[in-house]
Amino acid sequence: MARIKYVINERRLAYEGAMKIHAKKVVDVAKEAEAENGDSAVQQESEAQKVLPPVSEAAQAAVDGLLLRSSTT
Repeated sequence: MARIKYVINERRLAYEGAMKIHAKKVVDVAKEAEAENGDSAVQQESEAQKVLPPVSEAAQAAVDGLLLRSSTT
């Protein structure tokens, strides 16, 4: 059981890290588009945040999916 918890936590941390990197890339692209188009950076950044799911919700969904798969096999 401890090994399962360790692996799930490790995967959760990796997923959260990947989501942060993805969010940063989306914001960077939005800022580049703002520089080209003259749109407000704040508006682009808020639109980018709307597209991305909150990290904690996404991580919880991933953990729930892992737990469901591990209990059925």
